[in-house]
Amino acid sequence: MGQRVMEQGGSSARRGLAGASLMLALGFFGVGCGRPATRAECDEILDKSAAIELAAQNVTDPAEVQKRTAAVRAARGEELVSKCVGRRITQRAMECVRKATTADQVDQCLN
Repeated sequence: MGQRVMEQGGSSARRGLAGASLMLALGFFGVGCGRPATRAECDEILDKSAAIELAAQNVTDPAEVQKRTAAVRAARGEELVSKCVGRRITQRAMECVRKATTADQVDQCLN
């Protein structure tokens, strides 16, 4: 699933998280049922995706997670979220995302 984040706050980190987050956000585009996703839901998916991706790289310090997530948002956040807002999603999918602890689980929630 996309590049893994290996560098501290560098452009590779932004690309890796952005790529992973984009894949997750795009995962539910084909879903025919549900309702349009809100900005808040898309932000939540992006944040959850980033936290999981960073945890997979043993980055768990809340300040570092926040710093790297902010870097992704600054680089591509609007682009990623705009591709998500309005797409079909279910409440069940969002609940699943909230409980997910791995990228694969998030993918399954959104597919």
